Amino acid sequence: MRSGLALTNPESESKDVTLLISDQTVRDHFPMSACIASVESAFAAAGRARLELVERRVVAAGDGARIHSLSAASQELGYLFSLVYSGTPTGEDKNVTSVNRRQKVFTLFDVTTGACEAIIGGRHLSWLNTGAMGAVAIKHLAPPDASSLAIIGSGRQARAALLGALEVRALKDVRVWSRRRENAERLISEFPQVRGIRAVDSVLEAVRSAEMVATVTTSPTPVVEGAWLRPGCHVNTIGAHYPDRREVDTATIAGSTVFVDTMTTAAAEKGELLLAEREGAFSLADVRAELGQVVCGAADWERRPDERTVFASCGSAVEAFGAAVGVAAWARDREVPSFELA
Repeated sequence: MRSGLALTNPESESKDVTLLISDQTVRDHFPMSACIASVESAFAAAGRARLELVERRVVAAGDGARIHSLSAASQELGYLFSLVYSGTPTGEDKNVTSVNRRQKVFTLFDVTTGACEAIIGGRHLSWLNTGAMGAVAIKHLAPPDASSLAIIGSGRQARAALLGALEVRALKDVRVWSRRRENAERLISEFPQVRGIRAVDSVLEAVRSAEMVATVTTSPTPVVEGAWLRPGCHVNTIGAHYPDRREVDTATIAGSTVFVDTMTTAAAEKGELLLAEREGAFSLADVRAELGQVVCGAADWERRPDERTVFASCGSAVEAFGAAVGVAAWARDREVPSFELA
């Protein structure tokens, strides 16, 4: 009987060879700069309406365990895409799943032939693509000469946010706040090359003079208040994607020009916007544009010097798709394992 999985070498002549790219390979070798470039291209395709997507779908078992899926397709990018990941409940809240207990798999299929081009271990890539998305937002929405950044949070997403920001802005002042100062110090120790990076004792101290702010926490209630923010700053709020949770308060949203990754995810999941709307201070109709529309020039928007901007993201299929395309392109010229689906 013929096995359904036949391992091959990278030189195989089969047209249906699938790249098998491990999470460790991505972690050790795929650079943030390449991820940013591919994620930016995906947002540009989305902004030109050349990328179709289905955002997060969730199926739950009776004990709270879940399977999540996102999918997308683009003739321009040349692929069909899916991201599937598991989640198990953490603590007493069955609606919140543990990040540390998830497994993620990215897959790419050729848009013309339907052949499976790549299967990618996705745990590290999911953090990397979120940092890349934040970097694309900073590149296109933040003041072009901004050099000061406040990082609110100290976990893996905070690390990715800082890695991404370093690729698109010349940072001279980075302040990191975490509920536990030792966690902020641990993050800082990973970036000895960054000028002016330090831990601070309060969110207010971190954000009050920062030109850019990235919130990457799991807090269910606001940690940043609009009254603390300087005029003309840019805020990436990335940590929360539940309709009843938010990292920044209503004043932050109401006093800013707001951009989103996709309107679909914003309307379904972005608590910062939905709660501000519920309070009567904001409407989803007030969203200025999707990020992709800005990237491709369709938004017809130009930043004013005193304009405060917010990129409100839940995470979407767009950046995940772009990151997967980037990894596959990178791996094609290297010796990575492959197999034939038979």
